[in-house]
Amino acid sequence: MVKTWQVVLATIGIFVAGLVTGGATAIGIANWAGWRGHAGQPREGAQAPRLAGPQNFNPQLMRAFANQLDLTPEQRARIQPIVRRTASELGRERREVQLASALMIERMQDEIAAVLRPDQRAKFEDLIRKQHERLQEFKRLQAAAQQAQADGAAGAQPAPAK
Repeated sequence: MVKTWQVVLATIGIFVAGLVTGGATAIGIANWAGWRGHAGQPREGAQAPRLAGPQNFNPQLMRAFANQLDLTPEQRARIQPIVRRTASELGRERREVQLASALMIERMQDEIAAVLRPDQRAKFEDLIRKQHERLQEFKRLQAAAQQAQADGAAGAQPAPAK
């Protein structure tokens, strides 16, 4: 007979895994919805959504500083290394948190699996596998969006003079 706490623990584990994937998906959808109109076409004058990350943090922040603070070239030269260093530190911290989170989730899944009967464990592993597949699909779509953004940015550059 399944104990109530086992069901609750398994439900919490599934909820946490879903929360991680759902949050990432919601951010992607929000970016997409803000960029696209009702017909699914890019809004007039809208730029493709930028995905958060250290590679975008530095140029975006420098542009904001330069535009809003009317920086001199000397100030830009002094601020740029500070922004680069911070972007690098943020990227490193982000990777560490992601790794620690993944390890905690894996440990939780192992502990839950140890409590389950063999038939329940098979279902639980199937749920985890499906969640993993959804996460991989999200990552694939995110990588495709980044590539499309990079291709669009490259296409927007003027052709070199011959």
